[in-house]
Amino acid sequence: MRKRSAQIIAICGGSGSGKSTLAKKFVGASIVATDHFYKSLDKLDLNPDGSYDFDHPSAVDLEACAQALLKLSEGEDVWIPVYDMRTCRRMGTQLIPAPSRGICIVEGIFAFHSPLDEICSLRIFIDTPVDQRMARRIRRDVERGRNTIETIKHSIHVEEAYTRYIEPMRQLADLVLMGDEIKGVVI
Repeated sequence: MRKRSAQIIAICGGSGSGKSTLAKKFVGASIVATDHFYKSLDKLDLNPDGSYDFDHPSAVDLEACAQALLKLSEGEDVWIPVYDMRTCRRMGTQLIPAPSRGICIVEGIFAFHSPLDEICSLRIFIDTPVDQRMARRIRRDVERGRNTIETIKHSIHVEEAYTRYIEPMRQLADLVLMGDEIKGVVI
């Protein structure tokens, strides 16, 4: 492997915590959202009730995400999948240019999970109260074409998954920000 020319910073937190908002504050950074590495429905296992569990780390190809980040950190442009949350399918690819300022950001609910954890030099966890996360998730999911009742019902599962897979990752953080603090962050 070639020597890295850029640092990799991971931003983790619950759904609706402000990860994408914080990532965009890193001017000149290459930003990769783990959301784009969700597997298409035909690549996921069905739950016993016939549903899919998008809130389990196995729903995301974290290995491919890590490989893309390593290439970016070595100064290479990369093509990553474009994942459509409405159809739950990959819809092509998009080019992520190598960073101009020596920083790569990976943001997502599984940004601290292996193998991403092993390649990051800084881990930021955004701790946002559940009511704020839920309000943001409802607003976002309605914009994505889901109805409010459906989103509220699904939020119970999302919060159970948060407790199981995301909140424990907080202990790996080098820096913990409260969700309402990120608006004032200047990088």
